Amino acid sequence: MRNLARYTNLPLKPASNLFRVTQSMGDVLAYSGAMRRLAVEVGKIASDLRLLSMGPRAGLSEIALPAVQPGSSIMPGKVNPSVPEMVNQVCFQVMGCDQTIAIACEAGQLELNVMMPVIAWNALHASTILREAMKVFRRSCIDGIVADAARARELLDRSSAMATALSPHIGYAMTAEIAKAAVKTGRPIREIVLERGLMDAARLDEILSAESMTRGGIVGEKQEDGKAR
Repeated sequence: MRNLARYTNLPLKPASNLFRVTQSMGDVLAYSGAMRRLAVEVGKIASDLRLLSMGPRAGLSEIALPAVQPGSSIMPGKVNPSVPEMVNQVCFQVMGCDQTIAIACEAGQLELNVMMPVIAWNALHASTILREAMKVFRRSCIDGIVADAARARELLDRSSAMATALSPHIGYAMTAEIAKAAVKTGRPIREIVLERGLMDAARLDEILSAESMTRGGIVGEKQEDGKAR
């Protein structure tokens, strides 16, 4: 154990109960579970970036990812989300390793688990590939993301979801009617509200402010200090 601690530069020490760690692989299983959770979170981020960057003509295209290859093999000039796709695949593999570890941990009999080789291999493999994938993800993708503010604002202004902020002020029924009208006509929520004279422009801009919506609470509601949220 002293040699292993020296080679890894980690504060390693023997288990307090050697019988327990021979009979149960629960500690490795807990570690693998933590790796699986990390893989799930990282994989979701990668999926979000793939969705937000899809386009540029027929998708959201709110952000642009760095180009890491000449282009798509079937669509010249297209920037594929190659790095997030790689990260997704690594995360799937990590989840598979965790499943293997879980089954192998359960397969122990009485005071010995002879499945330790496959448990150790999958734990180490999952740790290595996820670590390296996260490094590449940050260096070759996340650090180079460019947001398209104009496109994001365009999609926000066209979104009927913005009407939700009006509900506490003009009622659910009227809000639903306005949202349906916006979807049917393609007109902005703001334009329809002003046309119907439901509130003045300054108050409406305050309620429909994207910046205010991201702070939580009821948009446009007065706080104790008298300021609007």
